[in-house]
Amino acid sequence: MGILIQTMVPVFGLIALGYGSARAGIVDEAGVRGLVLFVFTFAIPALLLRSVADLEIPADAEWGFLLAFYVGSFATWALGMGLAAFVFRRPLAEQAVWGLGAAFSNLVLIGLPFVLTALGPEASFPMLLIIGFHSATFMPISVLLVQAGDPAGAGDGATARLRTVLGEVARNPIIVALALGVGVRVSGLPLEPPIRTILDLLGAASIPCALFALGGSLAAYPIAGGAGPAVVLTVLKLVVHPLAVWVVAVPVLGLDGLSVTVAVLLAAMPSAVFVYLFGARYRQAAQVAARTVFLTSVASFATLWIVLLLVRP
Repeated sequence: MGILIQTMVPVFGLIALGYGSARAGIVDEAGVRGLVLFVFTFAIPALLLRSVADLEIPADAEWGFLLAFYVGSFATWALGMGLAAFVFRRPLAEQAVWGLGAAFSNLVLIGLPFVLTALGPEASFPMLLIIGFHSATFMPISVLLVQAGDPAGAGDGATARLRTVLGEVARNPIIVALALGVGVRVSGLPLEPPIRTILDLLGAASIPCALFALGGSLAAYPIAGGAGPAVVLTVLKLVVHPLAVWVVAVPVLGLDGLSVTVAVLLAAMPSAVFVYLFGARYRQAAQVAARTVFLTSVASFATLWIVLLLVRP
């Protein structure tokens, strides 16, 4: 119980501090937006680049956890889209946002600091692999679905749509940082001391700034109005998603150990802020996305506690 308190209180304490500061007007909306931009563009990419460049791949690495995470994730994503289509009768473009709300985990702002705090640096290898494929898989599919279901873009050709998708992926700072880290790792080129120091300083700011920024961002999300869809997506994200990953990993593939724990914990993370940003950018189910991000973030304080108790090695 002491380990759980040591893990949960600092993480959610910083989120609460950011939320309270934004609600009280100590940090305004522009300040929160600037901090989020700093975290996504510089701090987290620096941490990931440095971590991947120095990453040691275990000789006995079990790769099945990666399959378990993404099979479970896409199964939950498909379930979210199916409910949007057949129960709530939403169009294809909105279904894409529902799928993201059900299965796109907040791996950067809360998953990374939570897992490192709970499990230590030994969890870096499986966690970085999962993060590396996360945006690169979900983002292109979601953009294609939104464009396919948006009548305004019906006249765009396949080449233009593909160019848009590739541009979205190529401009993502997380993906760029991971690619650079892999390049440094494979080439064997050392990070020169000044560069390493810059990366270390930015990386050290990433976790506290990310958690504070998440709290500040949540303060701006509207939660009034019909909460039914958000409640459904919250159950999918916090209960069905980690359960699906565990089922694929343990009963189906027969895996165990730290990598499985990391995969299940990352699946149990709340919906990423990106879900709301994606919905707002394409003007599809933005209100549902906002409520889902807020509800999953609040409810995850309890659900992550339970999941950590159940799967901690």
